[in-house]
Parts: sequence; structure tokens; C-alpha cells
Amino acid sequence: MKIDLGGGDDASFQMAPMIDMVFLLLVFFMMASRMSQRQNIPLKIPEATKAVVPKNRANRWIVNIKPDGSLFEGDRPIELKNLEQHVRDRLKADPKTKVYLRADKDTKHKYVRKVMAAMAKAGVSDFIFGVFVKKEK
Repeated sequence: MKIDLGGGDDASFQMAPMIDMVFLLLVFFMMASRMSQRQNIPLKIPEATKAVVPKNRANRWIVNIKPDGSLFEGDRPIELKNLEQHVRDRLKADPKTKVYLRADKDTKHKYVRKVMAAMAKAGVSDFIFGVFVKKEK
């Protein structure tokens, strides 16, 4: 007795779903890279010879200070007078908020001190500073 095993068609590989997946991945990575770039504004970061690069810089709230003292939360402007309340609101949402403070190398220290004082008054105690570390040859 002979058993019919089907039409004898060879298994085929469908390209359309694979092309769809490639386009979805492309869109995802384009959006993810754009979102990560939005956290910083262009600054001339100061150099530090004795700086220690922290192992975990991820998930930190990025605060940028331009040379004229203007303040940015990521790439969005924020006023210094509103900073303390803004920090308090962030701490309510996430009590473990950590700050990555970036200041231009031409920024006067008095602006950095004012930002740090406002944040400390609101309750933030974990700061790291953005510096450029030259690799030794």
C-alpha cells in the first residue's frame, strides 16, 4: 500500500516577513539613537587629568549649564528659580534620582555652585560631573 505524503512541494523561505522585520528594527534603532542624543546639548567639556570615569552613568538625570549660566534639563531650558521645585517633583517620582551635571569649560563656577546648591537644598546628594579624560599613550 502506497501512502501519499503530500504534493512533494519543497519548503520555501518567505522573504516578505524578514524584510518587514528589518525595517521595524531599522526604525527602532533610529528612534532610540535620536532619543539618547536629545539628552545633551553641545558643550565644550572641561578636561581633567585625575578624573575617575564612573562605571554606571546610565539612568542619571542630565543637567547642562552653558557658559552664560543658562540651564537645561537635557535639551530643554529650565530657569534656576524653578530648579529647586522641579527637583523636588522629580524626587517624589523617583527618590533615587542621581544627577549627571555637565558644564561648559567656559562656565563660571558660580553658576555651577548655584545649581548644586539648589539641588542639594531640594534633596539630591548624588552628583557626577561631566569631564573629558585624555587617554594616556
